[in-house]
Amino acid sequence: MILSPAKINLSLKVKTRLKSGYHLLSSHIIFLDLFDKIYIKKSSKDTIKIIGPFDNLLNSKKGDNLITKTLEFCRNVELTNSKFNITLEKNIPVSAGLGGGSSNSASIIRYFLNSKKICDVEKIINDSKSLGADVPSCIHSKPIFMEGIGEKISFVDINKNIDIGIVLINPYIELSTKKVFSRWLPDNKIATEKKILKVSVLQDFLKMSNIGNDLEKPAIKMIPEINMILDSFKNSNDCLKFGMSGSGPTCYGIFSNKKFALKFKNNFLLKKKIKVFWVWAGGVLSKSKRDLILPIKSN
Repeated sequence: MILSPAKINLSLKVKTRLKSGYHLLSSHIIFLDLFDKIYIKKSSKDTIKIIGPFDNLLNSKKGDNLITKTLEFCRNVELTNSKFNITLEKNIPVSAGLGGGSSNSASIIRYFLNSKKICDVEKIINDSKSLGADVPSCIHSKPIFMEGIGEKISFVDINKNIDIGIVLINPYIELSTKKVFSRWLPDNKIATEKKILKVSVLQDFLKMSNIGNDLEKPAIKMIPEINMILDSFKNSNDCLKFGMSGSGPTCYGIFSNKKFALKFKNNFLLKKKIKVFWVWAGGVLSKSKRDLILPIKSN
């Protein structure tokens, strides 16, 4: 079994749109104790089965396409020449700004990177951006500052004693990343974002969330419920920082510990008018779980 973690963007600045259709970005990204699970077995042909609470959404979107492309990528870069039976247990919401698809792709690549000695690991990781801008970041699954279209990565050192709680809320509405970016309008202000590469105390962590998300405004215009979720975090005395992750619509709230996060989740779910929302409470990806994610071997 391979664990494939969700990510959130604590900040996201969009700098410019390129002729290729990609955008130059900068973002602070962390990974969470929320996972899809992937099971891989050799087979005579590639087969993909999707199960779990979000299997219907993914099956209806032909969500196996990215996994198929990932297997083709792995064969093209000579990570494997075999066929595989893959079962994906989908626990992360789809088209939600949590990087679930990119993480699935990254987890499969990481699995093969660890199955044999590779001379140029960094080149393969860089080339994986052809599968999605978040894929290189997700291969590492560590706190990072990302730039470019996703290929420029700096690692963030977070004090292991910082044990924050995080709540995710998704309105069960899919939001196309492509459509959100198409509605993004350049700001006349110069997009600047300070790299925060060392987090010693809680306040350092919160600074990463101070910068904001340039895709929040266009996303809210498409799904007004995002604003209501953000207001719920804003009105909580226990919530230290909040924002929207990626291109949305999932929003996050940061709490000083998991107890406060769970308390907020339970109170939120008690409100009948929003009982249809998906709500998760947990924390940052723990070391014990990260060890299960197969750190990339150095050759």
